Amino acid sequence: MKVMDAARAIGIVVTDGDVSGTIDERKVLTALTDLANDDPANADLFHDAAARVVLARSAGAEGPLTSGTRVDPHDTTTQLRYRSEMADLFLDLAIDVGLRQDSELVPAA
Repeated sequence: MKVMDAARAIGIVVTDGDVSGTIDERKVLTALTDLANDDPANADLFHDAAARVVLARSAGAEGPLTSGTRVDPHDTTTQLRYRSEMADLFLDLAIDVGLRQDSELVPAA
């Protein structure tokens, strides 16, 4: 899977309109994990990008739904990230992967 295809699949890159709103951090991290598994030669780039996701500015968190005073212990908090920042991250990642692939095709001087 290509980097920008993965970004489109999770909805952070669109062909028309603006990228706005938030996205669940887990979706982004799962996409990066899948990319690393599909392209082990560039796994270090995907792992670095995942670290950037975790360190990115928070767009808030959604907590577990409550029913009265009881909280379901199986519900977890969803960490949200800004969709536009994640789109920038994937664009940077696509460039890094592309540059690495191009440098492998150029003969050493």
